[in-house]
Amino acid sequence: MYALLVVLVANYFKFSATQADVPEVCIDQLGCIEGIYVTGNDGQQYEAFYGIPYAKSPIGELRFKNPLPVEPWQDKIMAKEPRADCIQYNTIPPTPILYGDEDCLYLNLYRPKNHTAEKLPVLFYIHGGALFAGSPNPSNIAPDYFMETNEVILVLIAYRLGPFGFLSTGDEHMTGNFGLKDQNMAMKWVQKYISAFEGDASRVTIFGHSAGSISAHFHMLSPASKGLFRNAVLMSGQANCPFIRKIDQKSQVIQLATGMGITNANKMSSSELADALRNTQATDLLKAGADLKIWNLYPFGTFRTTIEQETWPEPFITADMYKLIGSPDMPKTVPWIGGYTSPIGEGTVMALRLYSDLALQADFNKNFNELFKLVIELSGTEYPERVDDVIERLVVEYMGGVRELNENTIDGFLELLGDCFFTYPLYKTIAANVYSGGRANSLTGIIKFGYRGPYTYSEIFTGTSRNFGAVHVDDLLYLFRMPFLAPKGYAKSTLEAQLVKRYVALHVEYAKTGNVEAFDKMNPCSKDQFDRHDGSGICDYLSIVNDTELFHVGNEWNVERMKLWEYVEKILFDI
Repeated sequence: MYALLVVLVANYFKFSATQADVPEVCIDQLGCIEGIYVTGNDGQQYEAFYGIPYAKSPIGELRFKNPLPVEPWQDKIMAKEPRADCIQYNTIPPTPILYGDEDCLYLNLYRPKNHTAEKLPVLFYIHGGALFAGSPNPSNIAPDYFMETNEVILVLIAYRLGPFGFLSTGDEHMTGNFGLKDQNMAMKWVQKYISAFEGDASRVTIFGHSAGSISAHFHMLSPASKGLFRNAVLMSGQANCPFIRKIDQKSQVIQLATGMGITNANKMSSSELADALRNTQATDLLKAGADLKIWNLYPFGTFRTTIEQETWPEPFITADMYKLIGSPDMPKTVPWIGGYTSPIGEGTVMALRLYSDLALQADFNKNFNELFKLVIELSGTEYPERVDDVIERLVVEYMGGVRELNENTIDGFLELLGDCFFTYPLYKTIAANVYSGGRANSLTGIIKFGYRGPYTYSEIFTGTSRNFGAVHVDDLLYLFRMPFLAPKGYAKSTLEAQLVKRYVALHVEYAKTGNVEAFDKMNPCSKDQFDRHDGSGICDYLSIVNDTELFHVGNEWNVERMKLWEYVEKILFDI
């Protein structure tokens, strides 16, 4: 039925593309868009349409409300320059920065100039940034490598971040999840209008890294996004990541409002609080949000997703993902690929400057138990009397029993963070698939990205030049040209250039066919393989490594540590 509706809508709107000296597309239902030709990394041109609006501006009375569809425009949109990023206070760089615009619900769409297929598959990318930062700007992530294939349309979106995307009163007056609903609205835009760009709405693959991957996983599990895409690639992020565990959101709003000087905030109704916050300066909201941190940068994710009620307006998340994933109620999802790097590499982003800042480490050590709980999200348990035992088990396993961050224990602490926030959530999601008895097993394959090249996020995260191997989201460097981090790209004769070709091709193949040839060399991920009696690991995965043959088959996984995290969830959170 849904597919039929898409066809009927497409026929009704009578999409058309206009041939001109510049790329131009006209959508009868909306208006015309004029883009530009961009010369890519290899010298060939592609079409770029920057800043296409997909929703109404979420400003004024629309702040803290669900997005509304974009309305038709009269004059042709000049989509020749990127729009400003969504307003954000980004604490990931060594010097935090506040920048951006609240009017930001736009997407960048890239199309090969010399494609031959009548309809192109679509790759829909959701950027990361812990739900409080990030950008689809081509100065950050440029599409050159995908455009060189001439085989896919690439869509990159901006969505509301931080308090604008995720602040909630915990009720229907300010439901939260606005950033995820923005993404959902952009997907609906693609379904309605991508055929105007010669895109195939039946072959949309969503993918993302970190918070973008977490978001993609939410879309896989949310009924609100059903039918909007065919498959997904989740790299370094799952919907059961601890940094989005639920919090007392009404108390958070009251604390934020009080910090902004709104008097009697604790006596206001949710509706009154929402109205008061709509009438504040955007930059003041961000600054007040930064004051909600308890210690240093923690809690890492200040503004979080909300479990909504079915009766609220257009609910997106109505189930606790921690309890849904692995339960009999977990729905069968679209096919997906899951990926990660090593635990120590994943842990670098959660530690950030705590790795290299000795003064910060000393402060952490003075109040080890309380800050340990804060950093790894153990504070929300209903069983505080059990936390000390859990901390002891984790410290023994990862830090040799030493309750102190120092040069001997810091690597183990990074591994702990990586397993807690990334490796174990992926492990549990894979387990939920294979233990479903086929009912909900939609896993296509697993990728472990272990390639360390000349460019890396490592120094940004840790403040050091130490080689940790591949770290969190390093694989981004082989999907997108990244002018800010790798301005010169890779010479054609290098192994890095070869990896770009193969890794991009893998994603394009998945978007085109729903299959990945590299996974054909592996055993399907089944319960029997997952439960191998030697305890050496779980299912086979594609291991991408520093070797003349980049793609290998691996299956090593520290199952004992995964069982320890299962124990932590069960004993503290009844999961």
